[in-house]
Amino acid sequence: MKKRTYKFFVTALFVILLLILVSCTEKTETKTHDENIQTIEAVLQNNLTGPDDELKQILKGEGKLEALGQYEENLYKDYFADETSYQEYISSYGSVLWIEPIRNEYKLEVKNIEYEKSDSKEIIYNFSIELQYRKNGSESSEVETVNGQANLNEEHKIEDMLIRIEEPWSTFGG
Repeated sequence: MKKRTYKFFVTALFVILLLILVSCTEKTETKTHDENIQTIEAVLQNNLTGPDDELKQILKGEGKLEALGQYEENLYKDYFADETSYQEYISSYGSVLWIEPIRNEYKLEVKNIEYEKSDSKEIIYNFSIELQYRKNGSESSEVETVNGQANLNEEHKIEDMLIRIEEPWSTFGG
């Protein structure tokens, strides 16, 4: 009888320890997942909502390049893994994205972002953005889907980001 009770106790203890271990691992993975999404979302919200008054003033004023560089640094730099990844992002996206919307008087707003972590060993997220855009002075707006991908490191910093912006940017130019 003692042997049977001992085996039951050992088995129950092993199951409890296994459940605790799985629970802790799951919480860590969820926390990491959330921190990665927070990083991606901050960059996308900053870059695809607006233009804000500060950016408009910078583009109208003198000393544009210096002020624009500081503006972009304040919005994006902390979210990138290193200087190279930050520079690649702002040279492809950053304020570059705002040229046509500002020129053609459009206002943009991120309505929703969906994320999907890839099955890769690397930390890669695919995202899909519902982007609303409206011409200044207009009551009606349109919503387009913009897709992309972000690669992050263990410190939850972006190493590379791709935003597929064909639509609605073709609308802004015409």
